[in-house]
Amino acid sequence: VMLFYDIILTFGDEVERIWMRKYTPVTVLWFLNRYLSPLGYIVIIVSFHDPWSKSVCNRYVLYPEALKIVTAFTIGVIFILRLYAIYSRSKMVVGFACLVLAIELGIKIWAFTDGTSLILPPGLVGCILVGRSNTRIVFTWIAELVFDSVVFFLTLWKTVSHNRVRRSNTMSLVTLVMRDGVVYFGIIFLVNLVTVLIFLADIKAVNASFSTL
Repeated sequence: VMLFYDIILTFGDEVERIWMRKYTPVTVLWFLNRYLSPLGYIVIIVSFHDPWSKSVCNRYVLYPEALKIVTAFTIGVIFILRLYAIYSRSKMVVGFACLVLAIELGIKIWAFTDGTSLILPPGLVGCILVGRSNTRIVFTWIAELVFDSVVFFLTLWKTVSHNRVRRSNTMSLVTLVMRDGVVYFGIIFLVNLVTVLIFLADIKAVNASFSTL
């Protein structure tokens, strides 16, 4: 609901700043980041409440993780572009971040292929993805946690270094990007950490639905 509310609230700015300008590869990234998750999660929400047959559920059950891989790639590229900007187009930093992202995606693919549908008690409906073994499926969030941590600490390091040499009291665009990036990645880090801990604790009733967030 919050995602769609945000889209409606900012649609005027979106048309002016995105669709009325020249299209670039960044436009594609923006579109995927903006609309892929909200549209994809419509299907996921339906799957939680619709009494699908077992055959339909088995065909669908890996969809949430496949969606997460596409969104992880999209968001990862956007994060790397941020690092590219704040590190003054450093190819070394970008190359390192790309390597970590590639490893994350590879681990996610390996981990989510272990997924299966949750067997629910009689009277309950829903097609919910869980891992056959928690020790494997949890790696999809551990990999995400590692990548987000790399981006977080690289952003934090640059922010601290930049503030040490900054002489003006006015906040530049670079400073704003760094500051907001540190806050954002800090929150994402904590959310992913909670997800990992929930799966390691094997709280099935909680982690089944929380796993798609």
